[in-house]
Amino acid sequence: MEAEVVVVRLKEGPCPEGATCISIGWVELRKNVVVPDGDYLVVMSPVVADVVNLAELKKRFKCIICVGPSTAERVGGCVVPREFTSFGIARLLKEMAPGRVVVLRSSAGNEVLRSLMPEVIEVPVYDIYIDEGKLKEATRLIESAKTVVLTSSTVAEAVARRADLGGKVVVAIGRVTSEKLKELGVRHIVAEESTIKNAVWTALNALRRGAK
Repeated sequence: MEAEVVVVRLKEGPCPEGATCISIGWVELRKNVVVPDGDYLVVMSPVVADVVNLAELKKRFKCIICVGPSTAERVGGCVVPREFTSFGIARLLKEMAPGRVVVLRSSAGNEVLRSLMPEVIEVPVYDIYIDEGKLKEATRLIESAKTVVLTSSTVAEAVARRADLGGKVVVAIGRVTSEKLKELGVRHIVAEESTIKNAVWTALNALRRGAK
């Protein structure tokens, strides 16, 4: 039976109703991470909470910023931008008083935030890897899918080099993923909100409208 919506993500997590989710990689936490002092601490993933002592770090920064709702739920007590991407983080920081910004993220993080705010200090706290076996499995699912949700620029690049996305409704979870898909020449639409739940809603809505 042809799947309606296939969500391709890096690691396991909750899967919205109406979708089939598959993870194509894994996360490896770094040890002995040193976080410099600053004014604003930006947390780009819930995974960060598994690496550093956020309770202690909160005492050293006047403001904690989380990239989106899932990260905020894990971290607690942080500010969330209106747009849950690096673009949204940059816009929020520019609206705040000047200060030293430290960003905790993966080593494969995109260059968007640094390009918009060259003075930020980025600290990689975990590494991500693509599992070729899982990617092959995802490719098989995509072949029979009507729509595909891609949840990061890393996932988009991995999938685009292996799967034929032609004729599919491809949904980018946010602007950063969209920029990567544009670079790869993949036609797509962008979720209104950068969450997997909203991206699945966007995919289902596109199917109802007969989008191609």
